[in-house]
Amino acid sequence: MSQSNSTIQRLVIIMAMEDEARLIINSLQMKPHHSDFADEIPMQFYQCQTKSLEITLVVSGKDERYQVDNIGTEAACLATYVAIKNFKPDLIISAGTAGGFGKKGAEIGTVYLSKKHFVYHDRHVPLPDFCESAIGYYPALDISKMAKDLNLPMGVISTGSSLKKNADDIVMIEKNNAVAKEMEVAAIAWVAMLLKTPLVAVKSITNILDEENLSEEAFIANLTFACQSLHDKVLVIIDYLQEKSLADLAL
Repeated sequence: MSQSNSTIQRLVIIMAMEDEARLIINSLQMKPHHSDFADEIPMQFYQCQTKSLEITLVVSGKDERYQVDNIGTEAACLATYVAIKNFKPDLIISAGTAGGFGKKGAEIGTVYLSKKHFVYHDRHVPLPDFCESAIGYYPALDISKMAKDLNLPMGVISTGSSLKKNADDIVMIEKNNAVAKEMEVAAIAWVAMLLKTPLVAVKSITNILDEENLSEEAFIANLTFACQSLHDKVLVIIDYLQEKSLADLAL
């Protein structure tokens, strides 16, 4: 993906869960953004101006039937499409939590930046060409210089529709050399690719997949700590992006 020399002016951050987003919203003193389209969908929008960046944060909102966050790919697709069409970002950040691997150096609260491409790990379609299309391989913006400057680890981020561990999914994650397992970013990346909008992922680890534990229990136990770590790094990244172009982010 070629990277522009124009200064980044409009940043959109897409997040699935209110718990993941609240600290960032509060620290940036973001204000709710209301518009006509927001009455038809559950997403919530917040905005602020920080130095050179106009920032819009999109949260997927609640499932009114069960009063839980709209996690997963369907809400992520809709949030991304609406955000790109209405706010015309120069850059999107998918920020959230994920599972990681101890053997690859992950600890609870480790924050990864995306590298190379985004993939799905639970689309098992053993047919010629359909297999590759299902996995995705959607492009990730080259942010290798930013990662080096901020001393943050990078890796492929993999998306699926289950929090629970699944042996077949783990095999696919390892085959794609992914460092984190989560539930939204490949869907965001598909829409971003179609609409030619650069995408970066920032993912904080809540559970270690190669340890003897239940992902769902570890996720609940570690969510607060992982969200604080995510908040801290997102604010550092926002400060880093000031007065920079996309080209400035790559080595």
